[in-house]
Amino acid sequence: MISLYIHLPFCRKKCAYCDFASTSKTGDMDAYLRALDREINLYKEELRDQEIRTIYLGGGTPSVLGQGRLVPLFEKIQESFNLTKDMEWTMEVNPESGKDLDFQALNQLGLNRVSMGIQSGQRKFLDLMGRIHSLEDVDACLNQLAKSSIEEVNGDFIFGLPGQALTHVKKDLDYIQGLALTHLSYYSFIPEEGTPLGEEVLSGLKKLPKDQEDRLMDHYIQDRLAELGYQQYELSNFTKKNPCRHNLAYWQVQDYLGLGLSAHSSYRDQRWANTPCLTSYMEDLALGKKPIDQREKLSDRDRLMEKIILSLRLNSGIPVKDLEEDYGIDFKKVFSRAIEKNIQAQSLEEVEGTYRLTSYGQDVANQVELDFYRTF
Repeated sequence: MISLYIHLPFCRKKCAYCDFASTSKTGDMDAYLRALDREINLYKEELRDQEIRTIYLGGGTPSVLGQGRLVPLFEKIQESFNLTKDMEWTMEVNPESGKDLDFQALNQLGLNRVSMGIQSGQRKFLDLMGRIHSLEDVDACLNQLAKSSIEEVNGDFIFGLPGQALTHVKKDLDYIQGLALTHLSYYSFIPEEGTPLGEEVLSGLKKLPKDQEDRLMDHYIQDRLAELGYQQYELSNFTKKNPCRHNLAYWQVQDYLGLGLSAHSSYRDQRWANTPCLTSYMEDLALGKKPIDQREKLSDRDRLMEKIILSLRLNSGIPVKDLEEDYGIDFKKVFSRAIEKNIQAQSLEEVEGTYRLTSYGQDVANQVELDFYRTF
């Protein structure tokens, strides 16, 4: 089985913090979808014997395509691939465009999970991030979803923004309490080079919260979400019902195929990425050529370290027994230095044959990951 990611790079307006492969040139949507159709055709025969267990339409803003473009795309996916009966199918939406969709019609074509980019419940932080939706748009989009049979709804939020304090995070959590969301992805803001907001931070024009306050925000988020019935299963992800199976496929280093601009794929010991250039993407596919820009072959060490580092993000921890069986190693012996150091530092704990981050370990996760990487 394999997971499928499809990138739809169009947005009405690019956000001030976003460094994803996206564009506000919505006039290119139809040409892009024709190229994507060709790319699907290039892979559908190769995947004829593979079952697709999860699908994720990301962006960009997939909902900006509108019902008229989404329905044919959904139909194309349905007819081209072998989808499992219990498949998870997620689509990202933004409130201002999602509110105009007929989610029930999309549900009948396979969509059963929606991830909405909300980011904040406060206008000043939405403006800071360059978000164009209103809180009324969020309500309208959730109302549209409530008319459908879609029961899994995620909300994306960001904390640690310039000018943000714990009181602002508390206000966002009060806002979240009133929303009909079954899942939360709550990310710490990272200033990215080349983005308007990122450059303002990196140049010193805007100041981030100090590390101690950022950690207080994160701890408050975890505690408050637990009170609201959300169970943390990954560093930034919480659920009332089910974890996101598609993202779990990434964190558990399962096989996945990425289609579309800049999409990444990982299959067995191969990893590759499509071109991030929209013109090159469409030109390659017009010639019947896969638009692959980068490719690498992974060693057993590469795969093992990837599994360890990504498993540390999960509350379930490192699956020691599985790794020992897959790679023929004595895990405790090979990684004894990293294990002993981090257990002594109280950043790692052993629970029922696995190793997982403690609450403190989540604060210093990057250092724990580095310790494991340097050990092997």
